[in-house]
Amino acid sequence: MLHAERRHESRRPVDTGAVIYLIDLAAMKHGRIVDLSLSGCRIRTDQRFPLGVFRRVETEFRLEGLPFRLAGVTQAIYDPRSVGIRFLDMSERKREQLVMLIEEIEAVTHAVK
Repeated sequence: MLHAERRHESRRPVDTGAVIYLIDLAAMKHGRIVDLSLSGCRIRTDQRFPLGVFRRVETEFRLEGLPFRLAGVTQAIYDPRSVGIRFLDMSERKREQLVMLIEEIEAVTHAVK
């Protein structure tokens, strides 16, 4: 798959609720994050995703008790209800929190194997 070859960081499977704020439309969509990396995530939306690629969004979610609201851009549309988002302009604090969170997910994944 082309997307997997271009990724800089590996994605980790997660399952948590998320809200995507569609900047252009002043609207929001609810869904679930299905995978997460330092550079972005894939979200399965409850309803059809109304935008194409390279549109500004903000993604809000909570994992392991930590709230995140990250600016980004739609990077890929996998199907009408599944969108890939690339994070942009992440603060150093949020980046450090995300690194720790992904390390925790990796540790749990390896412990299960």
